Amino acid sequence: MEGSIALRVADKVQARARRRKTLHTWLWYTVLLLISVVTVVPFLWILVTSFKGPMDQIVSVPPQLIPRDPTFANYVRVWNQLPVDRFFLNSVLVAVCTVGLNVLVCSLAAYPLAKMEFRGRDAIFYLLLATIIVPVQLTYIPSFVLAVKVFKYYDTLRAVILPNLASAFNIFLLRQAFRAVPNDLMDAGRIDGASELRIWWGIVLPVVRPSLATVAIFTFVNSWNDFFWPSLMLHTRERMTLPVGLMALQGMFTSDFRGIAAGVTMVVIPILIFFIALQRHFIEGLTGAVKG
Repeated sequence: MEGSIALRVADKVQARARRRKTLHTWLWYTVLLLISVVTVVPFLWILVTSFKGPMDQIVSVPPQLIPRDPTFANYVRVWNQLPVDRFFLNSVLVAVCTVGLNVLVCSLAAYPLAKMEFRGRDAIFYLLLATIIVPVQLTYIPSFVLAVKVFKYYDTLRAVILPNLASAFNIFLLRQAFRAVPNDLMDAGRIDGASELRIWWGIVLPVVRPSLATVAIFTFVNSWNDFFWPSLMLHTRERMTLPVGLMALQGMFTSDFRGIAAGVTMVVIPILIFFIALQRHFIEGLTGAVKG
C-alpha cells in the first residue's frame, strides 16, 4: 500500500516536472520567435519597398506587403543615377583588405599570448582586453589627426583600411581558440625543426580555421557596413564606399525612399553571400573559442 502511494506521488512529481519543462521550452520558443520577427521584418520591408512602383504606398495602414506591380526600376534608377559600380568596387577592396590584414595581425598577436611564455604576457592581454570597453568614438579624433597631419592619407582608401588593422575582440577570440590547440602538435613541429612562425602558419592556423572564419565574418560585416569613419575620410565621390555613396539619395527636404531601399538591398546582399559561404564554420568557431 505504502509502495503504491509512493509510486503515485513520484508519478505526479515527474508529470509536474515534465509540464514545467514543456512550459519553459515553449516560453523560450515564443521569445525567440518574437526576436526573430522583430529582426527579420525590417529587412523584408526594405526588400518589398525596393520593388514598389510610384503607385504603391510605402507606409500605410494596413501595410501594403505585396507591390501591385513589382518593378526593377528602382534598382535601374539608382544604378544610373550614381556610380554604384565604383562604390561597390571600393567597398569590396576595403572589405577584402581589412579582413585579410585583420586576420593576419590578430592571429599573429594572439599566438604568443596563448602559446608562448614571457614576462608580462597576461598583463598585455588584460590591457588589450580593457580596450574593448573604450567607446570607439574616442578614437576618431586622434585617428583623424594622424590621417591628415602625420600619414597624410586623407581621402584615400588607406584611411579606411589601416585604422582597422587589429581588433581587441578578435585577438581575444583567436587567443581562446589557440589555447585549445594541443601542445603536443606544436612540440612535434619543434622536434622537426620548425620555427615558431612555421608552427603558427602550418600547424596552428589550419586547426583554428573555424575561428578564423568567425573573425573574418565579424570583420567583413563591420567593414562593409561602416559609415561614419568613411564619411569623414572619403571626400571624392570616386573613392566613396557603398554606404557613403548611397547617401546622395537622402535629400535635405525629400528622399527617394524606394531608391534608398534598393540601395540598402544592394548593400545587404554581399553580406548574406559572405555569411552563407562561411556559415558552416561560424558556430563551430564561436563554440571553440568559448570552450578554449
